[in-house]
Amino acid sequence: MFMSSSTTSSTNNKKPYAVNLKFSVKPSRREDFLSLIKDNQRKTLELEPASLQYTVGEDLSKPNTFYIHEQFIGEEGFDAHRAMDHAGDWAAFKSSDPFEEGGEPVLDFYYGDHEIEEVPASREAFGLHVELCIKPDVREEFLECIRNNQKGSIETEPLCLQYVYGESTSEENKFVFHEEYTGKDGGKEGFEAHKLTKHFAAWEEFAAKDPFTKPPVVDFFRTI
Repeated sequence: MFMSSSTTSSTNNKKPYAVNLKFSVKPSRREDFLSLIKDNQRKTLELEPASLQYTVGEDLSKPNTFYIHEQFIGEEGFDAHRAMDHAGDWAAFKSSDPFEEGGEPVLDFYYGDHEIEEVPASREAFGLHVELCIKPDVREEFLECIRNNQKGSIETEPLCLQYVYGESTSEENKFVFHEEYTGKDGGKEGFEAHKLTKHFAAWEEFAAKDPFTKPPVVDFFRTI
């Protein structure tokens, strides 16, 4: 997908608008889902000028549990996505009882704290889907720690492909993350290297202070 100069100019003063999804598909509907989602991914990236990223991953330890991370140029980019025919295909699939009990889609919307950029769909990566709910009185300390973690990951880790985060648009002090790493063992090498860095150690030190209002959610997946 090529971003024209007119499209580039229209991104001024906008942030990437992201959505994270998590859901579990019935084993009998797995192939239906994979066929549908790959078609949806392709059409979204090819036909929608405001689409920046459409990544699909499967949980490392729970087969048929999937994660989707999408980014658009502004919230209006996502609104345009929902009006497309292929978005209707996904809506029809959702209404056909394809999910495990308790595995219905959970969505989080957020504005990313990073520059607008296009991300290729077909790359092998080890990924993290993270949800952190932070106590209000440590919010600023948390944000400083996370900004440093993001900066260190992107600028100093050659195996870090992506480190995206933002605050949920529907729940104050809930922060959502999407990370991707590359390297041996399907990309896990990159994440293991990440855990050895000084900025990750600073995060671990912060996390040990009991800054959460509920237990963190950290899920691992590989892209498909």
